[in-house]
Amino acid sequence: MTVINYYFNHDHPLRPFTGSDYANRDSFSPVNALRTEPETQPGFWPCEQDGAWVLIPDHRGTKVYDTATAQESEIKELGELPDGVTTIAPDVVFPKWNGKKWVTDKAAKKESDIAAAEAQKQYLIAEVNAETQMLQTKLALGRIKDDEKARLNAWLDYLDLLEAVDTSTAPDIDWPEKPQ
Repeated sequence: MTVINYYFNHDHPLRPFTGSDYANRDSFSPVNALRTEPETQPGFWPCEQDGAWVLIPDHRGTKVYDTATAQESEIKELGELPDGVTTIAPDVVFPKWNGKKWVTDKAAKKESDIAAAEAQKQYLIAEVNAETQMLQTKLALGRIKDDEKARLNAWLDYLDLLEAVDTSTAPDIDWPEKPQ
């Protein structure tokens, strides 16, 4: 009769099965082995518990998503999935977990829309400054021509409209048209 030792990791808290090897018939099993073959089942891993094999959920290698941050990670340990994670991948741009699925976090989206609108506003104001810098220098030195003065005034009117833009209404902003 063939005798086999079925080993487990004695130092791991769950004492998972690690492998098997032939044993001498007249020997005792080592402290980190049983002589009964562990049952196997997909999604589970055998672990030693009180001298017997029990099946523990095995999610190792499974991608999970933190329900607070939507951050992806991979399960590395045996056991149940930790609290605060789901195997459902976020499928929206501003994910928020509602307990069953990912939904759009409207507050985060609004905040992002406002930040983008404010950045756009600052970019357009910088563009006005670049367009008017030389014209303002000519005006200060009294060397501006009538057509340049009209162009400067058009850009300054545009700047007034830009500064009046309320970015809190983003993304529904009616941006003023640039002067020709």
